[in-house]
Amino acid sequence: VGGHFNYGTVGDLSGRTMICTAIACGAGGATIGTVFHKFVAMVKGLAWAQPSESPTDKKKSIWKRQLLVKALVGLTVGIISSNYPQTLFWGEGSLQTVVDGHRTAFSATHHGLSDFLTSAARVNPSNPFSGPSAAAQVGLAKLVSIALACAGKFPGGIIFPLFFAAAPIAHAFCMLVGI
Repeated sequence: VGGHFNYGTVGDLSGRTMICTAIACGAGGATIGTVFHKFVAMVKGLAWAQPSESPTDKKKSIWKRQLLVKALVGLTVGIISSNYPQTLFWGEGSLQTVVDGHRTAFSATHHGLSDFLTSAARVNPSNPFSGPSAAAQVGLAKLVSIALACAGKFPGGIIFPLFFAAAPIAHAFCMLVGI
């Protein structure tokens, strides 16, 4: 990703281990990507389904529908982010926290929040992940937030947000298998 990230060391890996890891990561990424895509499509279908109305009524109500959907998506993402402040930031500046499993305090990053604002979070971003469940919660919360933003037709890219979501999911997997 960038030369300024600290990934830590893994140790010596055999060729077989590297191949198995690559296959597992590819299969896991494809599975998560497919589920993400289907979830976005499902939410879009629910949020933007048009009731059958006359053309005149449709013009009058379309802006109300857009306003309602975007307000509900914003409210939902806001609730998620109040429980998982890690979902607030999408960029490179806060990616280091999930690259190293929260060993870098969120408040120490370029886009970090103060400890006061993160102390009530379900998974405190200024403390290392306590286990695979904490890491998976952050990754899934981030994926749901991204999916809602995509389905709500909010502008913006999804590449760095998906990196941010994938890193804690990978940490959860590594903690489960003992890597």
